[in-house]
Order: sequence, then structure tokens, then C-alpha cells
Amino acid sequence: MGEGMTLEKLQVIIEAQTKPYRDEVEKLKKQTTTAANHVERQTAKMKKSFGGLGKMVASVLGVGAIVAFAKSCIDLGSDLAEVQNVVDTAFGDMAYMVENFSKKAIDQFGMSELTAKRTASTYMAMSKGMGIAGDKAAKMAISVAGLTGDVASFYNVSQSVADTALKSIWTGETESLKQFGVVMTQTNLQQFAYSKGIQKTIADMDQAEQTTLRYMYVTEQLSLAQGDFSKTSGSWANQIRILQERWKQLLGI
Repeated sequence: MGEGMTLEKLQVIIEAQTKPYRDEVEKLKKQTTTAANHVERQTAKMKKSFGGLGKMVASVLGVGAIVAFAKSCIDLGSDLAEVQNVVDTAFGDMAYMVENFSKKAIDQFGMSELTAKRTASTYMAMSKGMGIAGDKAAKMAISVAGLTGDVASFYNVSQSVADTALKSIWTGETESLKQFGVVMTQTNLQQFAYSKGIQKTIADMDQAEQTTLRYMYVTEQLSLAQGDFSKTSGSWANQIRILQERWKQLLGI
């Protein structure tokens, strides 16, 4: 547990996250016996997924609440399978790179496995659409996916907010990046290109070249944020972020 992480604080977070499910306990009691038994079988999977937090979760929540929460996790397997299909389609024989990244994402970037795979696959698909492929595209997609976690940690925003902003690398949209101090005007991009020894004007670049330039520019501008989650993983805010991502992973969202 990070500094300031107490059972009381953890209870607040857990209860806030599970309130909708605890409110459904009575309704769930009216489910058929078959459904109830299926739900109970999911509790073991859920507790195992929490790892070291399992005992603490059990000490905070009642059995009924745990069963109710487990009910919402029944479809996680199908969600993972669906995301895996997206990964395989986007990355092909480089899918192993996403597997390695996603397995460590919760500890390194505060993202669930599902979030990591979805984010990286979206970026990979966009790279292909811009004419970037192969190892270069895969590394770019995974790198930026990880950066969303660091940006979320450094600027204290949600991963989805960081994700939306960093999609600008592919879309060229500039407004959402300004909240992180990144002003990606054409003038700034052109000056950046010249500083890197690139003499070609942006107007003469194809989509792949422009996307690569924006990638170089944005990642350099956000260099202070890189690695922030792992450096501050013991902080209260990031402990909450990890816990929330674990809820999301169990929910399949």
C-alpha cells in the first residue's frame, strides 16, 4: 500500500465503485438457482484477479456484495476474446508485443489489460490507415498507449482523457493537447522538423510522414510525463487509479 492508503480510504473507494452492484443484491436474490450458482463460481475468479487485495476486499465487502459484483463480471471472458481478435487483426504476427505490454500495463502505466490492448490496437489501426506499418507502427502504437497512462498520472486526468488527446498524433487535431501544454501548430511542427534536420516542408509530406513527425513532436513535448506512473505508483492518487482499473478489468470495460 502506498503512503496514506488505509483500510478506511480503501473502503470508501470500493464502496463507491460497487454501490450500483450492492444496490442490486436483493434483485439478484430473485435470480434462478442456476444463475445464482453461476455467479458464485465467478467469485473465486474475481478474488484471484485481485491478487494481494483479495483479503482486504473480502474484509470490506459482505459476501452478498462480492457475489453481486461478480455477476457483472460474467461476460469478461467474451470481452477479452473480442479485444484479442482486434489485437490479432491490428498487429498480426506482432501481437506478442501487445501481450507483453498489456501484462505489465497495470503496474507500469496504471491501465488494465483490456484498456492497454484496446488503446494500442486503436493506435495501430490508425497507423495502418496513415500508411505506417510493420515494426515501426507497432512500436509507435504501444509507446503512445503507455504514454496515455503516464500523462494521466502526471496531469491527474483519466486515461480516456489522455487517450483522446494523444489520438491527435494521428488525427492532427490540436485543441485537446493544449491542456497538457502541447501547442501543435503547423508552424511549431515545421520548426521542430527543421531542428531535427528534416528539410522537407509539411505541405510536401505524405500522411505517414506527417503522422511520424507529430509523434516525434508530441512525445518530446510530453517527455516530463514519461515514466511518471511507475515513479509515483506509491502515491494515493495512483493507488486509486490502479484500483479503479482493476474494477474496470473485472467489469470488462
